[in-house]
Amino acid sequence: MVVLGAGVVVSFAAGLLSRNYSHVDRLWSVLPAVYVLIWMRDFYDNMRFVIPGVLVCLWAIRLTANFAVKGGYRFSWKKGFTEEDYRWPVLKEKIPNRVLFELFNLTFISSFQLALIFVFTLPLYFVGEIRGQISPLEMVLYAVHGVLLLGETVADIQQLRYYRRRSQPQEDARLRLGFNTFGLWRFSRHPNYVCEMGQWIVVFFYLAAASGALHWSGIGAGVLMLLFIGSTRMAEQITSSKYPAYKDWQRATAPWIPSPFRTAARHDFWNKYKISENEE
Repeated sequence: MVVLGAGVVVSFAAGLLSRNYSHVDRLWSVLPAVYVLIWMRDFYDNMRFVIPGVLVCLWAIRLTANFAVKGGYRFSWKKGFTEEDYRWPVLKEKIPNRVLFELFNLTFISSFQLALIFVFTLPLYFVGEIRGQISPLEMVLYAVHGVLLLGETVADIQQLRYYRRRSQPQEDARLRLGFNTFGLWRFSRHPNYVCEMGQWIVVFFYLAAASGALHWSGIGAGVLMLLFIGSTRMAEQITSSKYPAYKDWQRATAPWIPSPFRTAARHDFWNKYKISENEE
């Protein structure tokens, strides 16, 4: 709880002073690993905790590295951290009153989101308290967790590769769409979100599988899904306003989990924009 409280204070104060509200984004990928390493002191001899704990730490390293590559930790001694998620300026326009926005900063950006990080990581603590033989179901969950981690890694690499290609002079109509339709992004508009949410749902299932019962800490994964729904809607509104073809792409491709029922709509999309769907 000390780490959570310190994070809230740092995030709120830094946003208040700099008007850059991505400090919580810089903490998002770090804090779960911090909690795991703190709890590791008590559960280092319990492989039921160690295995998923290592997977969460790998998640943290991967996501932090991805955020760094995108410039999330770019720093200036005069201005501090200079990069900010594109959604915060949009929200600042929607809440122009400075006092109201700082209340939003305190309650939602800092307190709510950082508390959510703690809660969706918390099932691992209770997993560590359970001793005994690891069940086959738990082993399956370890494998699913690893596949989701790999999937998110691939999706992020494909997104970075797309941004680099898009930034270069090119004649490719598919690149000129303005949004990624390559690789995993061809079948889902947000494959990285799918894998991200999936990993924290699996973390909760670790506890359910080990204890044989549902636990109140599962609310963290549920609230995370609601947060991603809201974030997805906001992100897609911004994307649609920038790239006219995106509304057609929304009809052609599922937002999260790929759907076999959109194959015909996707073919219609390629034909409409005169794009070869097999081009990579």
